[in-house]
Order: sequence, then C-alpha cells, then structure tokens
Amino acid sequence: MSIYLFNFIFFAVSSLLHRKKFPSSEEKCRFGLIISAKDEENVIPRLINSIRSTDYPQDKLDIFIIAHNCKDNTARVAKELGANVIVFNDPKANTLGFAYQYAFKHINIHDYDGFLILNADNIVSKNYFTKMNDAFVHFDKKCAITSFRHSLNIKDGVMPAMYAYYFSASCVLTFVGRENFNVSTRITGCGYIIPTCMLENGWNYTSITEDIEFSADKTLEGNTIHYVDEAVFYDEQPTRFKTMWNQRLRWAKGQNTVSKKYFTRFFKAMFDKTKKNKVSLFVALTFNSFIPLQLFFIFALQYLLLLLSPLFGVSLEEAFLYWNADLTWYQNLFMSWNTGALFGIIKTIASFFISSYITVLAILIGSRGRYRKQPFWPLFFGALLSPFFFLLQVPLDLEAMFVKEVKWKKIPHGVNKTN
Repeated sequence: MSIYLFNFIFFAVSSLLHRKKFPSSEEKCRFGLIISAKDEENVIPRLINSIRSTDYPQDKLDIFIIAHNCKDNTARVAKELGANVIVFNDPKANTLGFAYQYAFKHINIHDYDGFLILNADNIVSKNYFTKMNDAFVHFDKKCAITSFRHSLNIKDGVMPAMYAYYFSASCVLTFVGRENFNVSTRITGCGYIIPTCMLENGWNYTSITEDIEFSADKTLEGNTIHYVDEAVFYDEQPTRFKTMWNQRLRWAKGQNTVSKKYFTRFFKAMFDKTKKNKVSLFVALTFNSFIPLQLFFIFALQYLLLLLSPLFGVSLEEAFLYWNADLTWYQNLFMSWNTGALFGIIKTIASFFISSYITVLAILIGSRGRYRKQPFWPLFFGALLSPFFFLLQVPLDLEAMFVKEVKWKKIPHGVNKTN
C-alpha cells in the first residue's frame, strides 16, 4: 500500500511542478471523429457546432455519428448538420464497444491517420484538435493520445462539480506526471485518439468499460498511451444521485470485469524480461487491484481482530499498544484518544477528509486556471462534499463484486436538472 501511495504522491508532485508541452506541428493529420449516440438529438447540434468552431482545418475532420439503437431523430438531425451517419440497430449489442466495432467495419480506416473518440454530450475547446494533433505527430502517429476531461455543466449544481474534481484528480495529479516520465496513462471514457495502425484487426473491446479494456490491452502490448494537458474537452455530468450511482456502478463493474481478465497477465508481465515498460505495467496493475477496497478491508480487519483478540488468548491490554490500566475496558475502547477503537476510526476518517481537501486544493492549483470562470458556490460545496464522493468508491466496488450484470442505462443529456 505504501508503494501505491508513494506512486500517487510522486506523480502528483511531478504534475504540479512541471507539465509537458508538445511542439506545434505544421502537418495536419486527417481524423475521423467517432461519436456514438443513443437518442441524443438534444445535444448533437451542440457538439457538431463545437467541432466546426475549432481552429483546426475542417477538411481534415470527418464526423461519423453512430445512431445506436435510436428511437428519436438523432440520425436525421446529424445528417442535416453535415455529419456522416451510421445506423446501428441491435438491442443485444448495447455497449459503446459494439457501436465502435460496427462503425470501423463500415469506414475505410486507411483514409485517415487516426480516429478521435467523443461522446454526444461533449463539446471541445477551440484549439482541441490542434493540441491533440501536435502530440499525435510528435509520436509519429503510432500512439493513442488522451486529453483533459472537464465538466460542462458545473453551473447545474454540486454533483457536476464533484464529477469535475473526480476527473481532474486523474488528469492533473496523475496523467500529467506520468506523461512527464513517459509512463503510459489510461483512457477515461472519451476524448482520445486511436492511431489507424491499432485498428488493422478491427475494434475488439466490447465490455461495458471499453476504455479500461483498451487501456489495459495496449499497455500489456507495450504501447504507451500519452496525455495532452492543453487539449480540453467538456463532458455533461449527471445531477441526480441515483443517476450518478448507476453510472459509477457500471464503471466499477466494468473495472471489476477487466481486472479479472487482466490482473494475472499484468502480474506475470511485471516479471517478464522481454517487457520494457515496467513502470507503466505497475501503475496499470495497481489500478486493476481495487486499492480503495483493499484499504477499507485492511482498516476494518484491523479493528475487528483487535476487538476479538480475547477469543484468541490475547487480552485487550496486550492487543492495544497504549492501554491504560487505570481506566475501565469501556473507557479504554471508546473514550481514550490513544487506545479507543471509536477514536481510532474517527482519526482515520479525519485523515481521509484532510487528504481529500488537500487533493481538491492541489487540483485547483494544478488545473492552471480552468476553474477560474466557473460558478463559485457549486465548486465550494462540491469541494466540501468531495470526500463523500471519493469514499463512495468503496461501496460501489463492493456492490460490483456481487452484482452479476450491470446494464447500460440512458443518461438524459441537454436538459438541465433532469439527469
């Protein structure tokens, strides 16, 4: 656990001290923009207008909207706005991975240098494609590239603000540091480039978290997934607790599935002399090891064993290091700051809250002004409640371990306060 925490702190400090920038490229690559949309007629115009407002040569960007099991006018709206529309209707194939798989079978991939994956509820910054292209060319158009994920609708309340901190924690406190040391990062949902050379055998990641599966597989293959901090895209976030829970449970279940599939392979790869990307393999291994859940189990087991020590022939006086013989057992367990189980739990929780607030502060510093124009009160209360948002990962991981299947559920987009 200490090695894992050191790994996080090391990259976090590096992220705050330095940020890699890529040289401007005169070469402008040709990209296919892959956007899967299920009943997204409300937000498709917003995304396409955002793409068309960027500073990148528009003749180098082809938009492909995958109308995936749609019952609304997504296909018609997208076509009217000049996008290429691929209609894919298969109720049994309801994950994004199946939509991508179908799309790549119907696109001549060799017409493009790479493909950029976006979601229908995204918008992109004006220089987004330019910054992504700079990094893509820098790595000879052979590496996957991901970018900074920001919340689009912080103004809608505390929940989107907490999501913003959640994603920013990965981007500004982990991915920046990894990129500084050329360590592979991972894809988080969308906002990433896939080089055409990686699609020669099609798209083979169809789990409910195709992004995690893709990241794991490419890291095992020895590929480095790079990160561009200057390229920012925005993601519309849920505003209701139930929607948030369902979404994060799907992510947790997907990570659970991928971890079961890849954990042993990562572990073996760590001792494989032919593998050169040992640090990348290690950070991927820790991500697929359910660290928050392990910390929770160790914490709970510690106190359980201490309290049950008399059953194993060890007195409470021996079990607790600072036991005070002048106090009763009840006072020692629940009223003593040194030995009390209750106070030990309180101290642990307090430490978690303090570290969470330090994390949020580091996020605000490391994001380099990206929260400056955002509404104050959602950010303030989002920061105040962020420890609870982070801590929810434990019950989510627990539920994901026991639930057999988590189905993808539609998240309404483009209508404030309704999702």
